[in-house]
Amino acid sequence: MSDDPEFANPPVVELVFGVQFSPIVKLTTGHFGWFWRQLSDEWGEPADGPPLPDQFELFDRPWRGQSRGVELRLGPSAIPGRFLIGNRDKDRLIQLQATQFHLNWRKRAGSYPRYSQLVGEFEAMFGRFVAFTREAGLGEVLVNQWELTYIDAFPKGEYWQDPVEWSGLLPGLFGTLRVADDLRLEHRAAEWSYVIAPARGRLHIAARTGHLPDDPRESLMLQMTARGPVGKGGSKTLRAGLDLGHEAALSTFLRVTSEGLQGSWRADP
Repeated sequence: MSDDPEFANPPVVELVFGVQFSPIVKLTTGHFGWFWRQLSDEWGEPADGPPLPDQFELFDRPWRGQSRGVELRLGPSAIPGRFLIGNRDKDRLIQLQATQFHLNWRKRAGSYPRYSQLVGEFEAMFGRFVAFTREAGLGEVLVNQWELTYIDAFPKGEYWQDPVEWSGLLPGLFGTLRVADDLRLEHRAAEWSYVIAPARGRLHIAARTGHLPDDPRESLMLQMTARGPVGKGGSKTLRAGLDLGHEAALSTFLRVTSEGLQGSWRADP
């Protein structure tokens, strides 16, 4: 599968590209501001946040733990280890720390710009950061892992009224419930983790309820996070890893969502 399907109105509300690298030990908060000044005036919404924990997808031992997507925390932090820069339109966010670099696309007005466009934006922006580290005398950026997260939202009242209906939305994840007749389903949440064979990465899936910013409706949130190593038996390049994660997440999304839903998202002929 080489590209996104022709969906006019897909449910994706956020797409996050990430790269993890060996610690840049000389990086300081002053360098954050220095890098920010090199960007255009479009990037004018800075904030501090706590550092995200590093993640390593290892395959020489059983997997344990919980999946993690990329969190956005704009409140004050006692240890400002992560620098966030938002753009004027509030649909792009750069997240930078000593071991990670992320670019978020967040749905606002307009259509989803597609993976092929956004991955190019990420590569260009990360390339600027790598060039900056050389200019600033911070050393080489040694990449060790790629990461890609899709977040889809299915608002209550638009897609469903009762959690029991989630089986019809995501039949590939939620099967038919068989419980006592006097029981009514009140809440559902689940997580899954899959190896991208043969040991090239993992796809972590989580489905739970939540709320979108500026939307009071409860939504079923579907998060897919793919990540894996770069080098040492993993993907040869960062881009190869991101493409692998995109293929795994997109193929899975098309398999777990109902054909009826997919038909409703397609552009009119």
